Amino acid sequence: MQSQTWLRTNGISTRKLALTATFAAVYAVFRLIPISRTIGIPGSITAGGVILPVVALFLDLPYAVASVIIGTFIAAFAPWNPLRFLGLDFLPGVIYVTIAGLVLRGQRKLASAIFLVIILVFSVTPNTEIFVGQNLFSPPIPYYWLHIVALTILVSPLTQRVPLLVKSGNYAEIAKAVAIVAFVGTMAEHLTGGILFALVVGSGALKAWPLIFLFYPIERLIITVGAAAIGKPLIWNTRKIFNRLEPQTKRERPE
Repeated sequence: MQSQTWLRTNGISTRKLALTATFAAVYAVFRLIPISRTIGIPGSITAGGVILPVVALFLDLPYAVASVIIGTFIAAFAPWNPLRFLGLDFLPGVIYVTIAGLVLRGQRKLASAIFLVIILVFSVTPNTEIFVGQNLFSPPIPYYWLHIVALTILVSPLTQRVPLLVKSGNYAEIAKAVAIVAFVGTMAEHLTGGILFALVVGSGALKAWPLIFLFYPIERLIITVGAAAIGKPLIWNTRKIFNRLEPQTKRERPE
């Protein structure tokens, strides 16, 4: 009883803690599902990003970040999914869920600023490449061309409408919102992972960038489509459940 009182006093509800633990477990499961092999380092690109728009919607930002960190370390116990970036493997997912959470709450300017900083940090990080080879038309196309597309969408009026689309109650509009959030989130996640990759692998990363340049758009498209396909029914049905539970929760809450 005292512990529950302390949690309520500090603005922490048992419901939020339960949701954080639940989403951490769900995220861990998705991180165990491979999409493709990583290039230049052992491991796999996983489906973790598929579920993160849902996490970002139903959890306040601190709890969403906590669920990603916990879920990352839980998934790392699997032999085929070890930590690869000196224990900082949670950082790309944290960036994803942070940007997604900000967009869903109408704070796209802050999300855009974070995304821009990530692009700048990648550009100056040792052993990264802005252009990966003339045979791949780079230059003139930079390595992070699709990330620039994502940033453009992020600052556009399209992203400004995301909170309204989620609340619209329209199935197609919810799918559109999830797709937008997933795309900008997974692109920020990818570039953050690239920074860690360059720092951990060192000069060996330079050989990998051309091949990554060819395949990362396909991987990110899979994650975006998967997030929209899974996220829209989850959000649609879960919101109904929460709406039904909310009046009951208010009645049972002690004065």
